[in-house]
Amino acid sequence: MKIFVSAGEVSGDVHGAYLINELKRQKPGLQFFGVGSDNLAAAGARIDFDISRRGTIGIIEALPNILPIFSVYQQLKKLLLKEKPDLAILIDSQGFNVPLARFCRRHKIKTVYYIAPQEWLWGTVQKVKALANLIDKIIAIFPPEYSAYKSAGANVSYFGHPLIDIVTSRATAIPGRIALCPGSRTQELKVMLPILLQAAMIIQKRSPNCEFVIPAANSRILAAINSYINQSSIKPKRLIISDKNRYDLLVSSELAICTSGTINLEASLLGVPNIMAYKLSWLTYFIGKYLLHIDRKIKYFSMPNILLGRLVVPELVMDEATPEKIARQADGILADAALKKTMLSSFAELRTLLGSPGVISKAATEILR
Repeated sequence: MKIFVSAGEVSGDVHGAYLINELKRQKPGLQFFGVGSDNLAAAGARIDFDISRRGTIGIIEALPNILPIFSVYQQLKKLLLKEKPDLAILIDSQGFNVPLARFCRRHKIKTVYYIAPQEWLWGTVQKVKALANLIDKIIAIFPPEYSAYKSAGANVSYFGHPLIDIVTSRATAIPGRIALCPGSRTQELKVMLPILLQAAMIIQKRSPNCEFVIPAANSRILAAINSYINQSSIKPKRLIISDKNRYDLLVSSELAICTSGTINLEASLLGVPNIMAYKLSWLTYFIGKYLLHIDRKIKYFSMPNILLGRLVVPELVMDEATPEKIARQADGILADAALKKTMLSSFAELRTLLGSPGVISKAATEILR
């Protein structure tokens, strides 16, 4: 059985690797090829294209990558017709994978969407229904996502969130250690890394014994972070940067200062108090707020807050995401034992909400069924 897999971003590459390892365990002899990066390659997939460096969030931010990604898309169509896979597993990356799903539908290639588009969250009922009609099988990873796609008539299953199986660590918190998590997209690193480093400098000035760690998602991101820091005068005195034992680095921290994304959910599931900070281009923010009215659809930006329905993880967005305000928020959490206790209690609730271990195994079984 030949399976095409498409994971356009770093987080999708990680999830895809865990999934295909389980698929191969359940059914030895499966062949995988397609779009991915280091993790999928290590899991045994043949990587024909790697677009993980071109991941972005935002409308304006995506413009420089449109032509290169369109070129890959055109080549992929030829590859799919040549290889004739029995199944296509699409992972996240809505802008890239939904057009691929349409192509697969036209050419009678069955599709599974694993980590499906979040139309259920910020899109429209019509788009949810369109996806429900387009995809042969959706593996939902959030309870409200399952409900939305089920209501739209999708062939959808829910077993919990795969991070329940992935996010583990036996490390313990080291007093005074703070994790800086600037993201895995090139755009995020350029914007958020300088801001987080400046915030670290402010925190360190107030608390000289603080130590900072940056858990890089992979070797490419590690190299990009080191390259920036080596050329910058803005860096705290005590700084550890590593792409090894990423979850141990997180859990060994009293606090994580994160960009908006999977990392907020990871830190929360690991029981690490965290702050979300993010900046988009002003034009993207304007379009989202005043033309798409996203702020009317979602009250919060970080997934832990969205799922819990209340503000647990502090959110600093756009003008609020300054080094001074981030440092002030960090100082407040570190000094407030009661607040940390409340956050940890909420994170335990979140973990319960997202299911029990065995998520990836059940998803693989459903895909092969």
